[in-house]
Amino acid sequence: MDGTFINEELECGVRLIAEKLPNFHSVTAGIWVGAGSITETPGENGISHLIEHMLFKGTEKRTSKQIAVDVDNIGGQINAFTSKECTCYYIKVIDEKLADGLEILTDLFCNATLQSEELDKERNVVLEEIAMSNDNPEDLAMDLISSTYFSGCSLEKTILGPADNIRRFGREDLVNYMNRYYTASNIVVAVAGNFDEQELRDCLNRLLNKVNQGPLDVPGFADCSAFSPQKDGFQVIDREIEQVHLCMGMPGLNLSDKRKYALNIINNVIGGSMSSRLFQKIREEMGMAYSVFTYPALYANSGMYGVYAGTMADNTLQVAEMILEELRKVKQEGITEEEFIQSREQSKGNLILSLESTSSKMSAIGKAMILTGNVYSDEEALRFMEEVRYQDLQDVIDACLDFDRLTVTCVGKVQDGEALRKTVF
Repeated sequence: MDGTFINEELECGVRLIAEKLPNFHSVTAGIWVGAGSITETPGENGISHLIEHMLFKGTEKRTSKQIAVDVDNIGGQINAFTSKECTCYYIKVIDEKLADGLEILTDLFCNATLQSEELDKERNVVLEEIAMSNDNPEDLAMDLISSTYFSGCSLEKTILGPADNIRRFGREDLVNYMNRYYTASNIVVAVAGNFDEQELRDCLNRLLNKVNQGPLDVPGFADCSAFSPQKDGFQVIDREIEQVHLCMGMPGLNLSDKRKYALNIINNVIGGSMSSRLFQKIREEMGMAYSVFTYPALYANSGMYGVYAGTMADNTLQVAEMILEELRKVKQEGITEEEFIQSREQSKGNLILSLESTSSKMSAIGKAMILTGNVYSDEEALRFMEEVRYQDLQDVIDACLDFDRLTVTCVGKVQDGEALRKTVF
């Protein structure tokens, strides 16, 4: 299943992590930066995402249109995304066009002009994105549970940031932020697919020779390892919409915690699949939600175990009660050995299926390297999953299903917020 791994430092000080997959005819390359909303002060919140947009607005030799044209001319796909902890710029091409794709990707990464007139236009695009997210109650609900659960640490900040910040940012703000974080020691290049190893090294050494070599000073507030959620966190946003979007958050695990493989198995049983207890009970048996699921949110040094359900306002209290009833049952009784065996096989299958493209491979190895400094092969990850034993589960259940650290949020027409509070606490 696995190809050949390259894990080395380039001449410019940037870390290269690459997996050669000779049976593929495509290759995906991504440039990862350890900068996201977690590294922003409140006054900077949203700037990482705005910079991600601006790097596509023109370089010293390409307009934004020419970037798009040049990518299309080699049959490639280029994009980027910002998360709470990192930003990634990536391109996917057929293997014979890798050098051309890397030249385009590194051009926008290293040579973006960040022109003020382009910034004035692009800030309006980001403001539209913020408005669109605020109009999407499920997006709003996910932001609300994260900001409420992580209240008091840097993970509480949204990726898009507040609109007032976006309106205020000038070119100098973007340049200063990039000078602090877009440095060689804070950058990882991840590549997955079919490539010649030496040609890849030579190409990247040539194209990345202008990367900022300045010192990296990660702020102390970006370290959330000591974070402990408040007791009985609760927040409601009233919206005149048909559904109530109910979220719950409890302690999770960080990305480096090997217990995350056991948590995946437990999650499949509780609400991570169509055969899960919550899906079968709330959607299939009771018909009280179209969407209900659980999910582990894993970060570099913290985490949250989340629950989501979208239900009609009249059903909110009953759905909340059913969720908590099932969670308490798992806490007290665990899951059955049959559920464990089935879920472990499902987790192994999900892992394999999630890595069936060069894009997903690149994303997996790039994220792991930029956030943890360690990358495991598919075979190693499958072995970690296989090594989970039934008796290992209770420790993870006790750690994550901590009702003394339960946070509950809602978006919608909550008829009686105090009744809901009493129901869940």
